[in-house]
Amino acid sequence: MVLIVQRSYLAIVLMLWFVNVSLAKAPVISSKEQVLVNKLRSLVINKLTANYMKSDAYLVKWLKAKDYDVNAAKESLEKTLIWRKETKADTLPYEDFSHLSKQYVLDFSVRDTSGRPVVLIPFGDWNIRRKALVGKVVSDLGGRLDFLEEKTAQLAYNLTGDPTSMLIVDLNGFSFTQHGCAGCVPFYLNWVRHHEIHYPYNFYKVICINTPAIFDPILRLMRPLMTASTRDAFRTVGFKREEFMKDILETVAPEVLPYRFGGTKKSKT
Repeated sequence: MVLIVQRSYLAIVLMLWFVNVSLAKAPVISSKEQVLVNKLRSLVINKLTANYMKSDAYLVKWLKAKDYDVNAAKESLEKTLIWRKETKADTLPYEDFSHLSKQYVLDFSVRDTSGRPVVLIPFGDWNIRRKALVGKVVSDLGGRLDFLEEKTAQLAYNLTGDPTSMLIVDLNGFSFTQHGCAGCVPFYLNWVRHHEIHYPYNFYKVICINTPAIFDPILRLMRPLMTASTRDAFRTVGFKREEFMKDILETVAPEVLPYRFGGTKKSKT
């Protein structure tokens, strides 16, 4: 009798686990969106290289970015596919960035409560000026951010079936000298343009914490380059811990998040 009960309990646990995983891997799109997604997929399927790009969740992003105009979405996506081929974007997550990883940290270890990646960027520690002075801000840091975009898309899709993630950017340490130089600001603006062209809707939420007042002029230049959806997803919070904790802990458990980023986990990050 005990054995039967144990087996029944185990069966229920496994069933609930399967349901939860299935739900996590099934981003919801409407029936009308599904029709348009299927049409777009039929036009580009032979050109899609990465697995996540064939998913409904990926293709619907391009439709949203073009107000559900299938032909416009196709045209934009095809331009990105040319760029991806030229830059070998599919293999970016496997590139060796060891020469940058210690000074320009990207932490992919955290997950939100739905299992999606939460990428932590201690941007205040990044020395953008150093790369700008030697003419490597685009080749090195541009490549680093392409790596971020592509790795999060592939990782999120593998984890949940939805290639969408969250970013938490710590601006503590941000300064005009290190981050606001003449060669730094154009880099930020180009990244926003690049993101909107090649990785629309890649992040469902972007939170900048410990945001100093000196970041405001740069943000004012960035905002007009953002789509409405990116502006909606983008939030800046000051140095009051309780303020950014409230935003972040809506979707991330405190015990998995380093203290620096609003959680309770002890970390070197």
